[in-house]
Amino acid sequence: MRMRKKKNLDRRMESCAELWIKDPTAQRGKWRELMPQAQGLRLELGCGKGRFTAETAAAHPEDLYVAVERVPDAMVIAMERCREKGLHNVFFIDGDAACLSEYFAPDEVDLLYINFCDPWPSVKHSRRRLTHENFLRGYRQVLRDGGQIHFKSDNRDLYEWSLFQFPKAGFELSEVTRNLHEHGICGIMTDYEEKFHNLGTPINRCVGTKVALPDVPVLVALGQRLPQFEIHSVTEEELPAVLALMEGNASYYDIQGQEKPSLRSIREDMASLPPRCAQQDKHYVGLWKDGKLHAVLDLAEGYPRERTLWVGFFMVDAQLHRQGVGRAVAQALPGAAADAGMDSIRLGCLKGNVQGHDFWLSMGFQDLREGEAQGGSAVWIMEQLAEH
Repeated sequence: MRMRKKKNLDRRMESCAELWIKDPTAQRGKWRELMPQAQGLRLELGCGKGRFTAETAAAHPEDLYVAVERVPDAMVIAMERCREKGLHNVFFIDGDAACLSEYFAPDEVDLLYINFCDPWPSVKHSRRRLTHENFLRGYRQVLRDGGQIHFKSDNRDLYEWSLFQFPKAGFELSEVTRNLHEHGICGIMTDYEEKFHNLGTPINRCVGTKVALPDVPVLVALGQRLPQFEIHSVTEEELPAVLALMEGNASYYDIQGQEKPSLRSIREDMASLPPRCAQQDKHYVGLWKDGKLHAVLDLAEGYPRERTLWVGFFMVDAQLHRQGVGRAVAQALPGAAADAGMDSIRLGCLKGNVQGHDFWLSMGFQDLREGEAQGGSAVWIMEQLAEH
């Protein structure tokens, strides 16, 4: 339910100006200057009306406390609560959790709280959940090694789903409970938490500790980011399906000015290796859905640099053009490459393929230089950094 707009909001916000950090980006890397004696920096996402904020900051005067809230009508109540308690170790940001890396420097935060975030129950909105793997990887950027996330929720489905997200993002789980207050009140409550606890709703809680993020095989990483597809190396039996997909994209081969694809040429492409690459570095794969081949992707790890993922070929079934298949794969590649320990992705786009060039530019790739493909065709060498 949307919060009713507070009367005199602007005036009330300004009356708490000593607690309100209006330009958090200017404070990046300098938060401890606000409290030089602070032993740690605690960060709360979505503080709401601030009961938990105020009581936690009061209970830990040795730590600096920063609360992020995107709804000013709620944040003003939280600030007023802290002001009334005479707290000098807590500050507020009117901002968004997606922008934390703009507000905080790497390793600047010791502890992060996520209390009763929006569950976004629809699957299509899952990426908006604050415990989605992408958000958690963003928190890694500002949390120190060994830093923790304390997560509480009354929504069992969100909680169980989140328990799978934490390990994928490099957080080791502990203190996992599905009924935090079963034997009496445990810790400081939010207003929301108290309300639902009194109604008999179990409160779920866990702690995620930042640990080393292990590299995973690139195809496993790609499959994790594209769960809608079955992704595996193309087999001999699947070559006719690959050929049919290529023949449906006749305009591509017209631009290339080379022979039309055949079973023989596909086998040659599958066996062909870039310089200094071994067979285990090569991945000629199909992306399947409901038994239909949607796309073909040729990847090589460690070319032309040790930590570069090379996209040698990518083609989507012509009947599926402009349906988001290519965009989904292109958006998944940077994260999958990073998961596999790569720091960049490169590809060669045919000089005559203007539409393809525009597509890769829209996906965040940049022209690096002009080059030449194995068959002698002129190409744009394009690159994008691998990042989560």
